[in-house]
Formats: sequence, structure tokens, C-alpha cells
Amino acid sequence: MKSFLGSCAAMALLVQSVYAFAPSSTTPTIQQSSLSFTSAIQPKSSTTISSQLNARPQTRFRQVQSNILTRRTINEFQPTLPPHWEKSLDAAIEAAIYAPNHKRSEPWRFYLLGPKSIEKVCRLNAEIVASKKGEEAGAKKLKRWMLMPGWLVVTCAKSDTADATDSTTMEDPMGLAREDYAACCCAVQNLCLSLHSQGMGTKWTTGGVNFDDRFGDAVGFDSSEEYTVGTIWFGTPVKSPNAPGKKMGLDTVLRRVE
Repeated sequence: MKSFLGSCAAMALLVQSVYAFAPSSTTPTIQQSSLSFTSAIQPKSSTTISSQLNARPQTRFRQVQSNILTRRTINEFQPTLPPHWEKSLDAAIEAAIYAPNHKRSEPWRFYLLGPKSIEKVCRLNAEIVASKKGEEAGAKKLKRWMLMPGWLVVTCAKSDTADATDSTTMEDPMGLAREDYAACCCAVQNLCLSLHSQGMGTKWTTGGVNFDDRFGDAVGFDSSEEYTVGTIWFGTPVKSPNAPGKKMGLDTVLRRVE
């Protein structure tokens, strides 16, 4: 981050030197950037530049905090994905793999589904629903799921360690298996936040079809080596719902211990 800020300062100084002698009537304006920094290009003292850079952490805080607090689970998407969605998804997956990962095992795997795989999963889910709730319910579910524009399945590689002291069962709170699952969940949150910051919505689904024995074959992974963390639907939201009411506030969940 320091190198990034240093580069920003250097670029600002370079641009300022180019336009230092331009008439004030033709002095251009820098539009709002990803750091929400707007300024007229004109000579500035080193003190002014320093104060601007020092202010940026607060700006970044507001952006990050807002991105977290405004993210929602989206249930209805536009029928088609937006232009350049693949670049947005690549950026989101890059953010995902920078999630906390205590054991450095990098257990996350991502499967971007195409039309054939999507239909397989949708029909498998409809079959499961129909077996429990009837054919009409299954058909209704199939119709709805086929409307989802973007599909990304996230899996976790099953723990396989040579260290006999490192448990590979979820029952062990300090074992690799639980650590890896926690890391994958953090990765999913990073991914959803990244897409949200780029104007796209997501829904992290963990319905029964994700854990059906046939799901791995439909998606294209070996269920003996990986297990599903969830399916992420993504796309342009039709609308963003209001924040759900919280049952407990900060005063309830935060315990101050001396």
C-alpha cells in the first residue's frame, strides 16, 4: 500500500508539472477516481500533497465500510450478465484467494458453469425437490433456477496431510479440515464483496443439491477430493433489498473483558 500511495504522489506531481503553466480557464479537472479523490490540476505544495495522502485512509475506510454494510443477498437478477463480467469475476476470484488461510493450504477451488452444466444442476435440483414436494414444485423450481444468469460453484479440497498430528476431521477445532473450511468461507465473502463493489449482486446458496452425491459429476469435480462450500449466483441485481433488522446490536454482541 505504501508503494501504491507513493506512486499516486509521484503521478500527481508529474501531472501538476505538465499543467503548471496552463491558463486557469483551460485547467482540466481530475474526475472522481476509485479512491474518490477529486482535485483541480494546479501547483500544490508538498505540505498540501502530504495532507491529501494522509486523508486517504479515512476515505478508504468509508468506502470499505460502506461496501460491507450495503452488500445484500440478491434473489432476482437481470436475465443477461453485464458487459465485461468475466473481468469482474476474475478480479473477484483474485480477491477471494487473498482470504485469511492459517495453514497456507489454499484449499479453494472455483467452477464457472456454462449452459450445459447449469442445466444439469437445475434438473438435478428439480428432481430432488419433486421427490419431496411433488412434480409441480419441481417444475417451478427448475423454471426459477434456469433464470439465474451467472453460476460459480466453490469447493474446498479435502485435507490430505502427511503430518499425523494435524487432524483432517471437522470435529477437531484446530484441525486442517476446519481451518480450510473457514478459509473458503472467508474467500466467498471476499468474492461477494468484490463483485458488489463492481456493481454486481450475488447469492450464496447452500441448498441440498450442493451436497447430493451426483452434484460433483454435474459440475465436473471429483467428490472424493473436494466438497462443496456453496454455489454463487451472480449478475446485475433487479433491485437491492433493504438491510434486514439485526436481532442483536453492538452492545449485545461486544463483550468487554478486563
